Amino acid sequence: MTSPIKITLLGCCRQESLYNDPKYQITCIRNYISYSHYSKEALEIIKYCKYGDISPMDTMEVFRTPILEKRPIYWNPYYKNELDTSDLIIIEIASKTTYEFNNIYRHNIVVKPEHNTSVSCKDDIIIRKQTYEEIENDILEIKRELVNKKIIIVSHIYSYEYGERYELVKWLETICQKHSITFLNPIREITLSFPEIDINTLFLNEDTLKHYNEFGHTIIKKVYDNFIQKLLVSS
Repeated sequence: MTSPIKITLLGCCRQESLYNDPKYQITCIRNYISYSHYSKEALEIIKYCKYGDISPMDTMEVFRTPILEKRPIYWNPYYKNELDTSDLIIIEIASKTTYEFNNIYRHNIVVKPEHNTSVSCKDDIIIRKQTYEEIENDILEIKRELVNKKIIIVSHIYSYEYGERYELVKWLETICQKHSITFLNPIREITLSFPEIDINTLFLNEDTLKHYNEFGHTIIKKVYDNFIQKLLVSS
């Protein structure tokens, strides 16, 4: 029997379709530590897994899971092993916006009023947009930290081919082409693979497009399967 492909996910709930598939073994990192949305956040999670460079108490003001559960996480070499033994790292970069305090990058939940977090530094968080060059440098550092690992970088979903979100998609595409990194644009790949499907039937009805519905998860899962197969077979 073939061993499952071990995958570390760095991203959000748009990756949910990769769970509960016997051919994939998803590491604990995303759910135990944090979802990530921007490149500096993904890089910070990778470094935490490798080096344990954020104190337990600080994790409650940095990472999504300890923020929500109001209890610290303690670095364990198991996190590093999970990363080191992964066959593939899938990193969704969905935003240019960073949330920084004391040179540490925070999950965006720290400033979301609907979550009413008790993070003490929330009023001092510096919120800003990254430049193309910053994102490129982050991706190159991610590549160095994950040396010899297979990587897929995934962009956000979008409704229109203009605006900030679409600009980030094109930036990521250019950066990945330049540095020979596999890039997955979900909207483009769904459109190419399933031209008969109305793309609007794949998402929840929201003011700002963010989430796949059940049918959407089924379709994007097929896209992921195809990309993963091609990338690992070519290795």
